[in-house]
Amino acid sequence: MQTNVDETRFDIIAKSYEYAIASYPDARQDDVWLLEHLDIKETDRILEISAGTGFLTEQLVRKNTRGVLYAQDIAPKTLELNKEKCDDYDHLLYTTDIDAVPDASCDKAVSLGGWHHMVDQIDITESALRKLKPGGYFCVGDFSDNSSIQRYFDEVVDRITATGHQALFASHSRMVNIGRFAHAGKTEVEECEVAFKFDSEADIGEFFQKVFALDQSPAETYADIRKYFAIREVEGRLAVMIPYVYAKFTK
Repeated sequence: MQTNVDETRFDIIAKSYEYAIASYPDARQDDVWLLEHLDIKETDRILEISAGTGFLTEQLVRKNTRGVLYAQDIAPKTLELNKEKCDDYDHLLYTTDIDAVPDASCDKAVSLGGWHHMVDQIDITESALRKLKPGGYFCVGDFSDNSSIQRYFDEVVDRITATGHQALFASHSRMVNIGRFAHAGKTEVEECEVAFKFDSEADIGEFFQKVFALDQSPAETYADIRKYFAIREVEGRLAVMIPYVYAKFTK
């Protein structure tokens, strides 16, 4: 079974997305909750679903030094970029298909940022739990429904990208129900704002223009970001506050 993500979209935007991540490597902070709650051990066997170009993969593979990390994504061009950064690790295995991972073989599973593109989120959760050993857990982090980020995607990104951006965003009730329908033994959900940090307004505009491959200038992108999101000063830097939902499904 493969994740239900629009492969064409991610193949198209992969290089633009990776340019943003590489140019602003300390901007994203949405991995912090996941890394804390995964509590990675060196010998863990971990499944990363929708690994993309490797933002989280790089951190997982460095912590999981004597285990196994399966990096899964159905968009080949994103995995090619992921491999360029991470393929020196011999305990990292790439796959486009979750079913290539043996059932009941993993200690943990994780997904960051790709959840909203998965059409059948119950099926994905069931698949992730099936790959886990008893007591293992699947941690997910993604954008919040009925929020500034949801409105920005629906009202701006979806309208000015060549590939569109329609998605099913996360919410507390949705994640609780998904856990129930996927037969998770326990579901924990947390909602919070995550600060994406930058040194200037120009950096904000370029990052978001590139990360979503928008058909507009960085200055126009910054004007939209300022309209939809709170921008605060945090530790001397500009922080764009992005609403997130995190969930931990325990088998």
